[in-house]
Amino acid sequence: MTELGFATSSLEATHELGAALAQVLVPGTVLVLRGELGSGKTALAQGVAKGLGVRERVTSPTFTMMASYETNGERGIEVFLHADLYRVSSGIEADDLAIAELVEDAAVAAVEWGDLAPDVLGPRRVDVALSMGAGDDDRRILIASGPLEPSLLARSLQPWAEQ
Repeated sequence: MTELGFATSSLEATHELGAALAQVLVPGTVLVLRGELGSGKTALAQGVAKGLGVRERVTSPTFTMMASYETNGERGIEVFLHADLYRVSSGIEADDLAIAELVEDAAVAAVEWGDLAPDVLGPRRVDVALSMGAGDDDRRILIASGPLEPSLLARSLQPWAEQ
């Protein structure tokens, strides 16, 4: 597994990076988004949703725990699942969400705080660590390629590659 580093300097750039990331995802992929509060997890998920053709407004699912959105259906991805495990109190509660099973059926998921229950997210996980940079809107994004082809991922996200 290869870890690649990227940087953004605005909310819009984080959205754009997410949209570009969406172009290399395949059905069954689960993005495990981790980072402190305010690090950009929801912003990145919003960008992924946009890249998948979601037309609805995507918001943080902190209180609903999971939201499902219809995509444009390209590349066999028909559904974008956006989950948040921040308020999950046990692995059993996380398992009840059945994220791993739901992504098998032509879906992609972005799971905020997914590192709190990684065992229930299935084998096609891509770990994404977000952290704040020097400026208010600066973000550092580390992506462990997981099942994604590292060279394709690097090419697709090249505009945001760390120097």
